[in-house]
Amino acid sequence: MEAAITDMLREVLEQKGSVFLSSGGVDITFQTRIRRLTPEKIVLENTVRPEFITNFAAAKRFALLVRMVRFQSEDIATDGEDIIFPLRENSVVQETRQSERFPFSADERVVCELLNPFDNETRTQRAVMDMSATGLSLRTTFDSGLYRPGTLFPELRVLIDGKPYTQSAGRVVYTRKLMSPKGQLRFQVGIKFESKS
Repeated sequence: MEAAITDMLREVLEQKGSVFLSSGGVDITFQTRIRRLTPEKIVLENTVRPEFITNFAAAKRFALLVRMVRFQSEDIATDGEDIIFPLRENSVVQETRQSERFPFSADERVVCELLNPFDNETRTQRAVMDMSATGLSLRTTFDSGLYRPGTLFPELRVLIDGKPYTQSAGRVVYTRKLMSPKGQLRFQVGIKFESKS
């Protein structure tokens, strides 16, 4: 494995940053943390809820997203408490978004204000999970047609502690179910910035 990827994993471990584990058996991504790291494996806190664990573990495909790097595996293991994600020669798949991401915790008060493109009047605010030069991802508590892939927001503003930070148009590129370590189900919405036409 490249030294830069190993260094990134160590940094996330030291900072206790969030990582995102998914399985082909469940349509939910589980937010978790790295507990330990060796050249052969990443040991993760098990945040998969009991009602999902059977289907989750029975899958033939697993993915772990750490910052901009996606790891893949055909199997996982457990030590009775934590999840063991094996590292092999073909484990690393680079993420398509090339710009560095900056993650935000729920208490950092970074929000995105969106103008509803269907009525061009209603404004909503959602917590920003992470942001890069090319886009951001939002956290929302419910599934909504407003966040279907392809939806264009002609105006979105990012606010930090209530002060404007940046403004752009943006298009939804994905929506996925995300479960927090405390078992709260949320939806993560990925938006790519676009220039206004």
